[in-house]
Amino acid sequence: MKFTIHSYLLIVALAAALYSCSKDEDPAPPPTGENVPEEIVASPGDEVTFTGTFESSAGFASILLRNEDLLLNKEIVFANEVTRYFLDYSFTIPEDITSDIYPVDIILEDKDQNRQEFQTIVDVARLPEANGLVLNFTALPGDEITFTGAISDVQGISSISMQNFGIALDQVIELPDNPNQYDLNYTYTIPASADNAVHNGTITINNTSNRSITLNMVVNLTGGDVTYDNIYAAGGLQWWPWNAERGYTMLKDPEDDQWFEITVPAWPEDDFNQIKFIGQLAWVPDNWGLVDNTDPSLGMVNAEDSAPILLDAAGSNFYPAYFKVRFNPYNMQYTTEEVDQTGFELQETMFIVGNGFTDYPALDWNPEEAIPMERNPSGFGDHIFLIEGLQFSDNVSLKFIGQNTGWGPLDIGFDPDYIVGEQDGGGFQVVDPISWLPTRSGSGSADLKFTDQAGSYTILYDHFAGRAIIWKE
Repeated sequence: MKFTIHSYLLIVALAAALYSCSKDEDPAPPPTGENVPEEIVASPGDEVTFTGTFESSAGFASILLRNEDLLLNKEIVFANEVTRYFLDYSFTIPEDITSDIYPVDIILEDKDQNRQEFQTIVDVARLPEANGLVLNFTALPGDEITFTGAISDVQGISSISMQNFGIALDQVIELPDNPNQYDLNYTYTIPASADNAVHNGTITINNTSNRSITLNMVVNLTGGDVTYDNIYAAGGLQWWPWNAERGYTMLKDPEDDQWFEITVPAWPEDDFNQIKFIGQLAWVPDNWGLVDNTDPSLGMVNAEDSAPILLDAAGSNFYPAYFKVRFNPYNMQYTTEEVDQTGFELQETMFIVGNGFTDYPALDWNPEEAIPMERNPSGFGDHIFLIEGLQFSDNVSLKFIGQNTGWGPLDIGFDPDYIVGEQDGGGFQVVDPISWLPTRSGSGSADLKFTDQAGSYTILYDHFAGRAIIWKE
Protein backbone atom coordinates (compact mmCIF):
# COMPACT_ATOMS: atom_id res chain seq x y z
CA MET A 1 0.00 0.00 0.00
CA LYS A 2 2.79 2.44 0.92
CA PHE A 3 4.55 1.56 -2.35
CA THR A 4 1.39 2.25 -4.30
CA ILE A 5 0.83 5.64 -2.63
CA HIS A 6 4.46 6.68 -3.09
CA SER A 7 4.36 5.60 -6.74
CA TYR A 8 1.20 7.58 -7.29
CA LEU A 9 2.67 10.71 -5.72
CA LEU A 10 5.81 10.33 -7.80
CA ILE A 11 3.80 10.09 -11.01
CA VAL A 12 1.76 13.19 -10.09
CA ALA A 13 4.90 15.21 -9.30
CA LEU A 14 6.55 14.15 -12.54
CA ALA A 15 3.47 15.08 -14.57
CA ALA A 16 3.32 18.48 -12.88
CA ALA A 17 6.96 19.13 -13.66
CA LEU A 18 6.51 18.12 -17.28
CA TYR A 19 3.44 20.36 -17.57
CA SER A 20 5.33 23.27 -16.05
CA CYS A 21 8.22 22.84 -18.49
CA SER A 22 5.82 22.54 -21.38
CA LYS A 23 4.05 25.70 -20.28
CA ASP A 24 7.33 27.61 -19.95
CA GLU A 25 8.30 26.58 -23.45
CA ASP A 26 5.06 27.73 -25.14
CA PRO A 27 6.03 30.00 -28.04
CA ALA A 28 5.17 33.70 -27.76
CA PRO A 29 2.32 34.90 -29.97
CA PRO A 30 3.28 36.73 -33.16
CA PRO A 31 3.54 40.53 -33.10
CA THR A 32 0.37 42.58 -33.36
CA GLY A 33 -0.33 45.97 -34.88
CA GLU A 34 -2.94 48.69 -35.21
CA ASN A 35 -3.36 52.18 -36.66
CA VAL A 36 -1.71 51.11 -39.92
CA PRO A 37 -3.24 53.19 -42.75
CA GLU A 38 -4.84 51.14 -45.49
CA GLU A 39 -4.04 53.71 -48.18
CA ILE A 40 -1.82 56.73 -48.75
CA VAL A 41 -2.64 59.03 -51.67
CA ALA A 42 0.40 60.79 -53.13
CA SER A 43 2.00 62.33 -56.18
CA PRO A 44 5.53 61.74 -57.50
CA GLY A 45 8.00 63.65 -55.36
CA ASP A 46 5.72 63.76 -52.31
CA GLU A 47 6.95 62.81 -48.87
CA VAL A 48 4.70 60.19 -47.30
CA THR A 49 4.76 58.81 -43.77
CA PHE A 50 4.14 55.20 -42.78
CA THR A 51 2.70 54.82 -39.30
CA GLY A 52 1.48 52.11 -36.98
CA THR A 53 1.49 50.91 -33.38
CA PHE A 54 3.09 47.48 -32.95
CA GLU A 55 3.52 45.15 -29.96
CA SER A 56 5.51 41.97 -29.35
CA SER A 57 5.71 40.08 -26.06
CA ALA A 58 8.98 38.48 -27.17
CA GLY A 59 10.50 41.79 -28.25
CA PHE A 60 11.09 43.01 -31.79
CA ALA A 61 14.02 41.87 -33.87
CA SER A 62 13.23 43.97 -36.95
CA ILE A 63 10.59 45.83 -38.94
CA LEU A 64 10.91 45.86 -42.73
CA LEU A 65 9.13 48.23 -45.15
CA ARG A 66 9.43 47.06 -48.74
CA ASN A 67 8.34 47.80 -52.29
CA GLU A 68 10.84 47.27 -55.08
CA ASP A 69 9.10 49.54 -57.61
CA LEU A 70 9.19 52.46 -55.19
CA LEU A 71 12.84 51.67 -54.37
CA LEU A 72 11.73 51.28 -50.78
CA ASN A 73 13.66 48.78 -48.67
CA LYS A 74 13.90 50.07 -45.12
CA GLU A 75 14.80 47.72 -42.26
CA ILE A 76 14.62 48.87 -38.65
CA VAL A 77 16.78 46.58 -36.49
CA PHE A 78 16.38 46.49 -32.70
CA ALA A 79 19.50 45.94 -30.61
CA ASN A 80 17.68 46.37 -27.30
CA GLU A 81 14.49 44.80 -26.06
CA VAL A 82 11.52 46.71 -27.45
CA THR A 83 8.04 45.30 -26.93
CA ARG A 84 6.05 48.32 -28.14
CA TYR A 85 6.99 50.45 -31.15
CA PHE A 86 5.36 53.49 -32.76
CA LEU A 87 6.26 53.50 -36.43
CA ASP A 88 6.71 56.96 -37.96
CA TYR A 89 8.84 56.58 -41.08
CA SER A 90 8.91 59.20 -43.84
CA PHE A 91 9.79 58.37 -47.42
CA THR A 92 9.95 60.45 -50.61
CA ILE A 93 8.18 59.04 -53.66
CA PRO A 94 10.56 59.04 -56.66
CA GLU A 95 9.94 61.92 -59.05
CA ASP A 96 10.00 59.70 -62.15
CA ILE A 97 7.64 57.01 -60.86
CA THR A 98 4.66 56.10 -63.03
CA SER A 99 1.12 56.52 -61.80
CA ASP A 100 0.03 53.25 -60.24
CA ILE A 101 -1.01 51.43 -57.09
CA TYR A 102 1.98 50.32 -54.99
CA PRO A 103 1.45 47.90 -52.08
CA VAL A 104 4.06 48.44 -49.37
CA ASP A 105 4.66 45.40 -47.15
CA ILE A 106 5.36 46.07 -43.48
CA ILE A 107 6.92 42.90 -42.04
CA LEU A 108 7.36 42.48 -38.29
CA GLU A 109 9.70 39.86 -36.85
CA ASP A 110 10.26 39.21 -33.15
CA LYS A 111 13.15 37.65 -31.22
CA ASP A 112 11.50 34.21 -31.52
CA GLN A 113 11.38 34.58 -35.32
CA ASN A 114 7.61 35.00 -35.33
CA ARG A 115 6.48 37.11 -38.29
CA GLN A 116 3.45 39.25 -38.94
CA GLU A 117 2.76 41.24 -42.10
CA PHE A 118 0.72 44.36 -42.77
CA GLN A 119 0.23 46.29 -45.96
CA THR A 120 -0.33 49.94 -46.87
CA ILE A 121 -1.40 50.80 -50.40
CA VAL A 122 0.37 53.84 -51.86
CA ASP A 123 -1.76 55.34 -54.62
CA VAL A 124 0.59 57.44 -56.75
CA ALA A 125 -0.69 59.73 -59.48
CA ARG A 126 0.03 63.17 -60.84
CA LEU A 127 -2.30 66.13 -60.59
CA PRO A 128 -3.80 67.72 -63.68
CA GLU A 129 -2.09 70.88 -64.91
CA ALA A 130 -3.68 74.07 -66.19
CA ASN A 131 -1.92 76.84 -68.10
CA GLY A 132 -3.28 80.26 -68.96
CA LEU A 133 -6.84 79.63 -67.81
CA VAL A 134 -8.98 82.77 -67.99
CA LEU A 135 -11.08 82.64 -64.82
CA ASN A 136 -11.50 86.28 -63.77
CA PHE A 137 -14.10 88.39 -65.51
CA THR A 138 -15.55 91.89 -65.29
CA ALA A 139 -18.96 91.92 -66.95
CA LEU A 140 -22.62 92.85 -66.51
CA PRO A 141 -25.75 90.73 -66.06
CA GLY A 142 -26.75 89.34 -69.46
CA ASP A 143 -23.19 89.37 -70.84
CA GLU A 144 -21.31 86.38 -72.21
CA ILE A 145 -18.06 85.22 -70.64
CA THR A 146 -15.69 82.66 -72.15
CA PHE A 147 -13.47 80.30 -70.20
CA THR A 148 -10.28 79.47 -72.11
CA GLY A 149 -6.92 77.84 -71.43
CA ALA A 150 -4.84 74.70 -71.85
CA ILE A 151 -5.29 71.64 -69.61
CA SER A 152 -3.02 68.61 -69.54
CA ASP A 153 -2.72 65.36 -67.60
CA VAL A 154 -0.47 62.36 -68.21
CA GLN A 155 -3.11 59.92 -66.96
CA GLY A 156 -6.00 61.42 -68.91
CA ILE A 157 -8.57 64.13 -68.20
CA SER A 158 -11.97 62.75 -67.22
CA SER A 159 -14.09 65.86 -66.59
CA ILE A 160 -14.12 69.61 -65.96
CA SER A 161 -16.62 71.05 -63.50
CA MET A 162 -17.50 74.77 -63.35
CA GLN A 163 -19.60 76.15 -60.52
CA ASN A 164 -20.56 79.69 -59.58
CA PHE A 165 -23.94 79.78 -57.91
CA GLY A 166 -24.13 83.59 -57.92
CA ILE A 167 -24.46 83.50 -61.71
CA ALA A 168 -26.34 80.16 -61.80
CA LEU A 169 -23.37 78.37 -63.41
CA ASP A 170 -23.24 74.62 -62.78
CA GLN A 171 -21.66 72.93 -65.78
CA VAL A 172 -19.78 69.63 -66.12
CA ILE A 173 -17.83 68.88 -69.30
CA GLU A 174 -17.46 65.11 -69.57
CA LEU A 175 -14.46 63.83 -71.57
CA PRO A 176 -15.06 60.11 -72.18
CA ASP A 177 -11.98 59.81 -74.42
CA ASN A 178 -9.78 60.95 -71.51
CA PRO A 179 -7.44 63.13 -73.54
CA ASN A 180 -4.00 64.05 -72.24
CA GLN A 181 -4.39 67.57 -73.66
CA TYR A 182 -7.53 69.69 -73.79
CA ASP A 183 -8.06 73.29 -74.91
CA LEU A 184 -10.88 74.72 -72.85
CA ASN A 185 -13.21 77.06 -74.73
CA TYR A 186 -16.57 77.39 -73.01
CA THR A 187 -18.91 80.38 -73.37
CA TYR A 188 -21.59 81.09 -70.78
CA THR A 189 -24.34 83.71 -70.73
CA ILE A 190 -24.79 85.35 -67.35
CA PRO A 191 -28.46 85.55 -66.36
CA ALA A 192 -29.88 89.05 -66.67
CA SER A 193 -31.28 88.64 -63.16
CA ALA A 194 -27.85 88.12 -61.55
CA ASP A 195 -26.99 90.54 -58.75
CA ASN A 196 -24.60 93.42 -59.39
CA ALA A 197 -21.94 91.98 -57.10
CA VAL A 198 -18.73 89.98 -57.11
CA HIS A 199 -19.52 86.28 -57.53
CA ASN A 200 -16.90 83.71 -56.55
CA GLY A 201 -16.83 80.22 -57.99
CA THR A 202 -14.53 77.32 -58.82
CA ILE A 203 -13.41 75.21 -61.74
CA THR A 204 -12.35 71.65 -60.91
CA ILE A 205 -10.32 69.47 -63.29
CA ASN A 206 -10.50 65.71 -62.68
CA ASN A 207 -8.30 62.94 -64.09
CA THR A 208 -8.70 59.20 -64.50
CA SER A 209 -6.61 58.51 -61.38
CA ASN A 210 -9.12 60.22 -59.10
CA ARG A 211 -6.96 63.31 -58.77
CA SER A 212 -8.24 66.84 -59.18
CA ILE A 213 -7.25 70.47 -58.92
CA THR A 214 -9.63 73.26 -58.01
CA LEU A 215 -9.05 76.80 -59.26
CA ASN A 216 -10.83 79.97 -58.25
CA MET A 217 -13.17 81.91 -60.50
CA VAL A 218 -14.18 85.54 -59.94
CA VAL A 219 -17.00 87.18 -61.88
CA ASN A 220 -17.33 90.89 -61.11
CA LEU A 221 -20.74 92.31 -62.03
CA THR A 222 -20.44 95.55 -60.07
CA GLY A 223 -19.61 97.63 -63.12
CA GLY A 224 -16.20 98.59 -61.73
CA ASP A 225 -12.90 97.08 -60.70
CA VAL A 226 -12.81 95.12 -57.45
CA THR A 227 -10.57 96.70 -54.84
CA TYR A 228 -9.82 95.60 -51.30
CA ASP A 229 -8.92 98.31 -48.80
CA ASN A 230 -9.09 96.15 -45.68
CA ILE A 231 -8.19 92.52 -45.10
CA TYR A 232 -8.25 90.84 -41.70
CA ALA A 233 -6.75 87.64 -40.31
CA ALA A 234 -8.94 85.42 -38.15
CA GLY A 235 -8.77 81.90 -36.77
CA GLY A 236 -7.58 79.75 -33.94
CA LEU A 237 -4.47 81.86 -33.37
CA GLN A 238 -6.50 84.89 -32.23
CA TRP A 239 -6.43 85.65 -28.51
CA TRP A 240 -10.18 85.03 -28.64
CA PRO A 241 -10.18 82.30 -31.29
CA TRP A 242 -12.41 82.45 -34.35
CA ASN A 243 -13.80 85.90 -33.61
CA ALA A 244 -14.49 87.63 -36.93
CA GLU A 245 -15.67 90.85 -35.27
CA ARG A 246 -12.21 91.15 -33.71
CA GLY A 247 -10.21 90.09 -36.74
CA TYR A 248 -6.57 91.16 -36.81
CA THR A 249 -5.89 94.03 -39.22
CA MET A 250 -3.45 93.15 -42.00
CA LEU A 251 -1.24 95.87 -43.48
CA LYS A 252 -0.78 96.64 -47.16
CA ASP A 253 2.65 95.93 -48.57
CA PRO A 254 4.02 99.43 -49.30
CA GLU A 255 5.70 98.11 -52.45
CA ASP A 256 2.68 96.21 -53.81
CA ASP A 257 -0.76 97.23 -52.57
CA GLN A 258 -2.36 94.01 -53.80
CA TRP A 259 -0.57 92.13 -51.02
CA PHE A 260 -1.54 92.33 -47.34
CA GLU A 261 0.74 91.08 -44.57
CA ILE A 262 0.76 90.39 -40.86
CA THR A 263 3.06 88.90 -38.22
CA VAL A 264 1.27 86.59 -35.79
CA PRO A 265 2.14 84.06 -33.08
CA ALA A 266 1.03 80.45 -33.48
CA TRP A 267 0.93 77.57 -31.03
CA PRO A 268 0.92 73.83 -31.81
CA GLU A 269 -1.90 72.97 -29.38
CA ASP A 270 -5.68 73.16 -29.73
CA ASP A 271 -5.78 74.45 -33.32
CA PHE A 272 -4.05 77.69 -32.23
CA ASN A 273 -2.10 77.57 -35.51
CA GLN A 274 -5.07 78.10 -37.84
CA ILE A 275 -5.59 81.24 -39.92
CA LYS A 276 -8.01 82.46 -42.60
CA PHE A 277 -8.52 85.81 -44.32
CA ILE A 278 -11.71 87.87 -44.32
CA GLY A 279 -12.61 91.05 -46.18
CA GLN A 280 -14.79 92.47 -43.41
CA LEU A 281 -15.26 92.02 -39.66
CA ALA A 282 -17.69 89.17 -40.33
CA TRP A 283 -17.45 85.71 -41.90
CA VAL A 284 -19.29 86.69 -45.08
CA PRO A 285 -19.16 87.60 -47.88
CA ASP A 286 -15.36 87.39 -48.29
CA ASN A 287 -13.87 84.40 -46.47
CA TRP A 288 -10.67 83.04 -47.97
CA GLY A 289 -9.12 79.72 -47.03
CA LEU A 290 -7.92 76.49 -48.59
CA VAL A 291 -9.89 74.05 -50.68
CA ASP A 292 -8.37 71.29 -48.51
CA ASN A 293 -5.73 71.94 -45.85
CA THR A 294 -4.50 68.36 -46.07
CA ASP A 295 -3.42 69.22 -49.62
CA PRO A 296 -2.59 72.95 -49.89
CA SER A 297 -1.56 72.43 -53.52
CA LEU A 298 -5.27 72.48 -54.41
CA GLY A 299 -5.19 76.21 -53.78
CA MET A 300 -7.53 78.71 -52.15
CA VAL A 301 -11.23 79.40 -52.37
CA ASN A 302 -13.44 82.27 -51.23
CA ALA A 303 -16.19 80.46 -49.35
CA GLU A 304 -17.49 80.37 -45.80
CA ASP A 305 -16.65 76.66 -45.53
CA SER A 306 -13.08 77.10 -46.80
CA ALA A 307 -10.45 75.31 -44.73
CA PRO A 308 -8.00 77.23 -42.52
CA ILE A 309 -4.30 77.44 -43.34
CA LEU A 310 -2.19 75.51 -40.82
CA LEU A 311 0.98 77.26 -39.67
CA ASP A 312 3.78 74.84 -38.75
CA ALA A 313 4.09 75.87 -35.10
CA ALA A 314 4.95 72.29 -34.09
CA GLY A 315 8.06 72.36 -36.27
CA SER A 316 9.47 75.50 -34.66
CA ASN A 317 12.27 75.78 -32.11
CA PHE A 318 10.39 78.65 -30.43
CA TYR A 319 7.20 78.82 -28.37
CA PRO A 320 5.13 80.38 -29.64
CA ALA A 321 6.39 80.47 -33.20
CA TYR A 322 5.90 83.72 -35.09
CA PHE A 323 5.01 83.80 -38.77
CA LYS A 324 4.94 86.51 -41.39
CA VAL A 325 1.82 85.76 -43.42
CA ARG A 326 1.10 87.45 -46.75
CA PHE A 327 -2.12 87.29 -48.77
CA ASN A 328 -3.19 88.61 -52.16
CA PRO A 329 -7.01 88.62 -52.48
CA TYR A 330 -6.84 89.50 -56.17
CA ASN A 331 -5.19 86.25 -57.26
CA MET A 332 -5.87 84.29 -54.05
CA GLN A 333 -2.25 83.50 -53.29
CA TYR A 334 -0.62 83.40 -49.86
CA THR A 335 2.80 82.82 -48.30
CA THR A 336 3.93 81.96 -44.78
CA GLU A 337 7.42 82.32 -43.36
CA GLU A 338 8.56 81.73 -39.79
CA VAL A 339 10.25 84.76 -38.22
CA ASP A 340 13.55 83.97 -36.49
CA GLN A 341 13.47 85.02 -32.82
CA THR A 342 17.17 84.42 -32.25
CA GLY A 343 18.83 87.40 -30.60
CA PHE A 344 15.60 89.24 -29.77
CA GLU A 345 16.03 90.76 -26.30
CA LEU A 346 13.58 89.46 -23.73
CA GLN A 347 11.62 92.19 -21.96
CA GLU A 348 10.90 91.27 -18.34
CA THR A 349 8.32 93.97 -17.51
CA MET A 350 5.70 96.08 -19.24
CA PHE A 351 3.39 98.78 -17.90
CA ILE A 352 0.46 100.90 -19.06
CA VAL A 353 0.81 104.64 -18.60
CA GLY A 354 -1.77 107.34 -19.26
CA ASN A 355 -4.83 108.62 -17.45
CA GLY A 356 -8.54 108.04 -16.91
CA PHE A 357 -8.31 104.59 -15.31
CA THR A 358 -10.91 104.32 -12.55
CA ASP A 359 -8.79 102.21 -10.19
CA TYR A 360 -5.60 104.24 -10.70
CA PRO A 361 -6.47 107.90 -9.96
CA ALA A 362 -2.84 108.78 -9.14
CA LEU A 363 -1.48 107.59 -12.49
CA ASP A 364 -2.04 110.68 -14.70
CA TRP A 365 0.98 110.00 -16.93
CA ASN A 366 3.28 109.36 -13.97
CA PRO A 367 5.60 106.43 -14.84
CA GLU A 368 6.08 105.58 -11.17
CA GLU A 369 2.34 104.87 -10.89
CA ALA A 370 2.21 102.86 -14.14
CA ILE A 371 -0.09 99.83 -14.25
CA PRO A 372 1.82 96.50 -14.37
CA MET A 373 0.93 93.91 -17.01
CA GLU A 374 1.22 90.14 -16.62
CA ARG A 375 4.06 88.60 -18.63
CA ASN A 376 3.60 85.19 -20.27
CA PRO A 377 -0.11 84.88 -19.37
CA SER A 378 -1.17 81.25 -18.94
CA GLY A 379 2.17 80.21 -20.44
CA PHE A 380 1.37 81.56 -23.91
CA GLY A 381 4.69 83.29 -24.49
CA ASP A 382 7.45 85.36 -22.92
CA HIS A 383 6.91 88.26 -25.33
CA ILE A 384 3.22 88.62 -24.48
CA PHE A 385 1.88 90.97 -21.78
CA LEU A 386 -1.73 91.06 -20.62
CA ILE A 387 -4.10 92.83 -18.28
CA GLU A 388 -7.78 91.95 -17.90
CA GLY A 389 -10.60 93.76 -16.15
CA LEU A 390 -9.00 97.20 -16.47
CA GLN A 391 -11.67 99.80 -15.76
CA PHE A 392 -11.91 102.72 -18.20
CA SER A 393 -13.63 106.00 -17.33
CA ASP A 394 -15.26 108.16 -20.02
CA ASN A 395 -11.91 109.74 -20.88
CA VAL A 396 -8.88 107.45 -21.18
CA SER A 397 -5.47 107.93 -22.81
CA LEU A 398 -2.81 105.22 -22.85
CA LYS A 399 0.47 103.85 -24.17
CA PHE A 400 3.09 101.38 -22.87
CA ILE A 401 6.42 101.71 -21.06
CA GLY A 402 8.91 98.98 -20.21
CA GLN A 403 9.75 100.24 -16.73
CA ASN A 404 8.10 102.23 -13.93
CA THR A 405 11.18 104.27 -13.08
CA GLY A 406 10.84 106.81 -15.86
CA TRP A 407 10.12 107.23 -19.56
CA GLY A 408 13.27 105.50 -20.70
CA PRO A 409 14.63 103.40 -22.10
CA LEU A 410 11.43 101.79 -23.42
CA ASP A 411 8.59 104.15 -24.39
CA ILE A 412 6.06 102.46 -26.67
CA GLY A 413 3.14 104.20 -28.33
CA PHE A 414 1.21 103.50 -31.49
CA ASP A 415 2.14 103.99 -35.12
CA PRO A 416 0.15 106.98 -36.46
CA ASP A 417 0.38 105.60 -40.00
CA TYR A 418 -2.06 102.81 -39.09
CA ILE A 419 -4.39 104.37 -36.53
CA VAL A 420 -7.99 104.76 -37.66
CA GLY A 421 -9.25 107.84 -35.84
CA GLU A 422 -9.13 111.61 -35.55
CA GLN A 423 -5.90 113.18 -34.32
CA ASP A 424 -6.19 114.85 -30.92
CA GLY A 425 -2.99 116.53 -29.79
CA GLY A 426 -0.30 113.88 -29.44
CA GLY A 427 -2.79 111.07 -29.79
CA PHE A 428 -5.81 109.83 -31.71
CA GLN A 429 -9.45 109.40 -30.78
CA VAL A 430 -10.27 105.73 -31.41
CA VAL A 431 -13.17 103.33 -30.96
CA ASP A 432 -13.14 99.84 -29.42
CA PRO A 433 -12.04 97.28 -30.55
CA ILE A 434 -8.37 97.80 -31.36
CA SER A 435 -7.21 94.61 -33.05
CA TRP A 436 -3.50 93.97 -33.65
CA LEU A 437 -2.58 97.64 -34.08
CA PRO A 438 1.12 98.31 -34.85
CA THR A 439 3.09 100.04 -32.12
CA ARG A 440 6.09 102.33 -32.38
CA SER A 441 8.90 102.91 -29.89
CA GLY A 442 10.42 106.28 -29.06
CA SER A 443 9.65 109.68 -30.51
CA GLY A 444 6.81 110.00 -32.95
CA SER A 445 4.63 107.40 -31.29
CA ALA A 446 1.06 108.33 -30.42
CA ASP A 447 -1.22 107.53 -27.53
CA LEU A 448 -4.76 106.23 -27.95
CA LYS A 449 -7.74 108.13 -26.54
CA PHE A 450 -11.09 106.53 -25.67
CA THR A 451 -13.95 108.99 -25.09
CA ASP A 452 -17.38 107.97 -23.73
CA GLN A 453 -16.44 104.28 -23.84
CA ALA A 454 -16.32 103.48 -20.13
CA GLY A 455 -16.21 99.84 -19.11
CA SER A 456 -13.99 96.87 -18.35
CA TYR A 457 -11.23 96.18 -20.90
CA THR A 458 -8.65 93.58 -21.85
CA ILE A 459 -5.32 94.90 -23.14
CA LEU A 460 -2.70 92.64 -24.72
CA TYR A 461 0.68 93.75 -26.01
CA ASP A 462 2.95 91.43 -28.02
CA HIS A 463 6.44 92.87 -27.77
CA PHE A 464 7.95 90.62 -30.47
CA ALA A 465 5.22 91.26 -33.03
CA GLY A 466 4.93 94.93 -32.02
CA ARG A 467 1.14 94.72 -31.95
CA ALA A 468 -1.57 95.52 -29.42
CA ILE A 469 -5.14 94.43 -28.72
CA ILE A 470 -7.61 96.55 -26.73
CA TRP A 471 -11.08 95.07 -26.41
CA LYS A 472 -14.05 95.93 -24.24
CA GLU A 473 -15.06 92.85 -22.25
